[in-house]
Amino acid sequence: MHDVVVRTERLALRILDTEDAAVLAVPAEWVRRKIVQQERLGFSPWAVTDRSSGEVYGFCGLFWRAAKGITLGYAIVASARGRGYATEAAGAVLGWAEDRQIPVYASVRPPNPASERVLRKIGMELDDHYWDEDGERLVYRRSPNPRSAGRT
Repeated sequence: MHDVVVRTERLALRILDTEDAAVLAVPAEWVRRKIVQQERLGFSPWAVTDRSSGEVYGFCGLFWRAAKGITLGYAIVASARGRGYATEAAGAVLGWAEDRQIPVYASVRPPNPASERVLRKIGMELDDHYWDEDGERLVYRRSPNPRSAGRT
């Protein structure tokens, strides 16, 4: 049985398992590193699953960036996009973090209007931007104390 961390109306966000690598199209080593992060820090990217069937739709959660802090990140598999899962999962993760007073930001490499819409829908606002080796990044944050979208 998988450990569910957050539930929403339609989704269960659970700790990743190495079996998720194939569905998520990521290396198994990436998943193993995220499992270690979960064990050490108490948070990580989590598998976004259908609450009823357990089907994996993607991942959403918190990434530790040594130089930059804790960032919200997500990816939904192509076959599950356009159904609001990213917004629902991201809102739930952000609410989970806020309940624990974990400061979180999100960054987007433009142009990425879909991700920017998700972040605005969960109450995050453009706060800053920076340039790194891959180009410009837009930084989104949510002001303190709003209630999260997608949380039950």
